[in-house]
Amino acid sequence: MRFWSTSPALFALFSALVQVSAAADAPTAPETPGNSDPPCTATSPTSGNFFDLRPLIRTTEKKSADTDWVAKGLDYNANFTINICAPVLADVTQVEGIKGDAKKNVSAFYEKDGEMYSIGSVSTDLHFRGRKLVIEYTDGSPCPDAPKLRKSTLMSLMCDRDMLQKAAVSFVGQANECAYFFEVRTASACPTVKIQALGPVSVFGIIGLVAAIVYCAGGCMYQRSVMHARGWRQIPHYHAWAGAIGFIWSTANTVWTKFIECLPLPSSFRRSRSNSGYGRVGGSGFGARTVGGDRIGGGRSSVEDENQLIDELDEDWGDEP
Repeated sequence: MRFWSTSPALFALFSALVQVSAAADAPTAPETPGNSDPPCTATSPTSGNFFDLRPLIRTTEKKSADTDWVAKGLDYNANFTINICAPVLADVTQVEGIKGDAKKNVSAFYEKDGEMYSIGSVSTDLHFRGRKLVIEYTDGSPCPDAPKLRKSTLMSLMCDRDMLQKAAVSFVGQANECAYFFEVRTASACPTVKIQALGPVSVFGIIGLVAAIVYCAGGCMYQRSVMHARGWRQIPHYHAWAGAIGFIWSTANTVWTKFIECLPLPSSFRRSRSNSGYGRVGGSGFGARTVGGDRIGGGRSSVEDENQLIDELDEDWGDEP
């Protein structure tokens, strides 16, 4: 199209904006193992998807006090009390086989035959087993058939977008009263967007900065190489900017003059100010100002000088072989 051929600066600006917008909207590349995720979160090493289970943490710090997650044991004849990535809120001072401050880290337990057993201490480490997102609790109460071993829990976290404000914890089974398996269905186990270091305002600010740089650099190159402009005239849309600066300068000068006239100054100061030509800046015409050798807002003579300079430049370029 002729529009782009005559305005390469605009074409370059448009291309840069498209590239920056595409880069901002592009999905984040999978993180390397060296980049650690926040506690109770995980990034898939295969797809790069981000998973955040922090909404499932039960805590007493909220206005409405939470309660622990409960899973029915069914044929196991015991119900399980569990918290995700945090110790349980229930009182576990009577738990078997756990001593001292370690009781404060119990994240899952059950009660059976009047006894309380821990099936794992708190962990915030999420990891993947193939495509399955799992969390594991260890260091529970001693196993009955192997006292040197301790009870542990393995939970498989599955995406269920219908479970928006809650989670469904299901008991799957156990092995030798020592290892316990659960399935947790929740919307928090669905892929989400990791919080970026740059917010929307910062992204748009970067886009605006790149646009300004492209505008200035591309416009200057176009004015210099195609229009053979030199000096301040290399600035893109020089006449528009010059007119705007001249208008602002003239307006400011007018306001300043009116302000001075309103002050109760001695008549001798007013006469000396009038004789010195104060209030007119540079050249003939109200509000004229010089920028890079060109007068801005200084009347018709400035326009004639500009036209004469352009004609001379055209003749010089026409004379070159």
